[in-house]
Amino acid sequence: MMHQQEKEPIPLGNYSNPLVPRQRVHALGAAMLGMLLDGYDLSIMAVVLLPLTTEWQLGATETGLLMAMALLGSLLGGLFGGVFTDRFGRRKLLFPNIFLYVFGALVSAFSPNIASLFVGRFLTGLAIGLDYPLVATIVAEYSPAAQRGNRFARVNLAWYVGALLSTGVGWALLLIGPNSWRWMLGSAVVPALALLWLRRGLPESPRWLTRNGHPAAALEALSCLQPTCSNVELQEQIKGFQAKHQSWRVLLQKAWLRRLFLSIFPWFCLDVVGLGIGLYFPLVLRDNGLASSNATAAALNAGFLLISALGIVYILSRLDRWGRIPLQSAGFALMSLGLAVFALCSWNHWLTGVYIAAAVYSLGVGIGPGVTVFALAVEIFPTELRASAAGLATGLSRLGAFISAVLFPIFEKSWGIPLILVVMSAVALLGMLVTLFYGVESRLKSLEDLENLEGQSKS
Repeated sequence: MMHQQEKEPIPLGNYSNPLVPRQRVHALGAAMLGMLLDGYDLSIMAVVLLPLTTEWQLGATETGLLMAMALLGSLLGGLFGGVFTDRFGRRKLLFPNIFLYVFGALVSAFSPNIASLFVGRFLTGLAIGLDYPLVATIVAEYSPAAQRGNRFARVNLAWYVGALLSTGVGWALLLIGPNSWRWMLGSAVVPALALLWLRRGLPESPRWLTRNGHPAAALEALSCLQPTCSNVELQEQIKGFQAKHQSWRVLLQKAWLRRLFLSIFPWFCLDVVGLGIGLYFPLVLRDNGLASSNATAAALNAGFLLISALGIVYILSRLDRWGRIPLQSAGFALMSLGLAVFALCSWNHWLTGVYIAAAVYSLGVGIGPGVTVFALAVEIFPTELRASAAGLATGLSRLGAFISAVLFPIFEKSWGIPLILVVMSAVALLGMLVTLFYGVESRLKSLEDLENLEGQSKS
């Protein structure tokens, strides 16, 4: 068996080079920049709408469809990306995803009409959806158990860095004039090209190699990720990665279905609420008299994104001690409370209360589900199904975001902001209840221990 594997080696990159240490840091950096790109891409649209809706005179339906196209692409990308990542390995999609994104960003920036802009946004969303399960799996499989939560937090913090960066870039580009939205959409090419450079030489996952019958290649990859370990120690770890290959049919068993529901439904709730509000927040502030200008609306949006980012900074050193389930539940509770108070203050035209409530909501996203749904989607599944489960969670969560993006501007006109916020508050509360009922705690446990259903209990 070993002789056969050596005759048909898996290309792993420049592993023999003794000057290629700290591959774990390399993998984390590549994952962080991938999430930064997603945050940049989605959040730049919130600023793009300010000049675009005026220049092209977009109605509510056109606006909703435009915002939903990237989410529709992410839905399909997540579903297929997870399957491809489990089938062909973690490295195979590192570069095609980003080339597709660059192409979609350029199509968007040079769009002569709304139809071509729809196509460009769909392609960028497809690329990001393909990348999501890949990034989540890389973080899970390249991180020690005691630091896995911290690294998930860092990766999701990068999403907010991207969102803040895009808001700042968008705010600055507003000065260009009516065509500023083209420069905003085209600017995303810069972090995408940086990501291409950073991903070169990233090793394949030792766990994936082991489960797919490549023990020699797995040992070589693991030695790059852990260069200080002896050969005996590395071989012991490879033995620990070995297990019976699981078919996707195992997910139809009751215990695994509970885990699937835990990984999918809270993330669905988060995207219904977070992306529904986040995509339109500057527009809502401006159109409801809560911000005096486009620039003010963009600046306020950046302020609330910063609060979410600070929430993630707060849990960086706590996520692996306090656990995913308590923080996710607390975060959803704060989100629900903030949205309910936001609705009340908006109804009574109390501007200060609106800002306080939005801050509470933003903090809730940061200290909990903004990180934990991403982690749980991959941590609690077998290696050979991990990316597929993450892709399914990504796809269905983006379905929620797609529905929210399409319906939000329509319901805003017919219902008004307060009633929409009440509905969003209820959705966040539902996310909390499902988390508490189905919770599987993954802190400080190895991925192999989490595959064993025996002894796993609710938090």
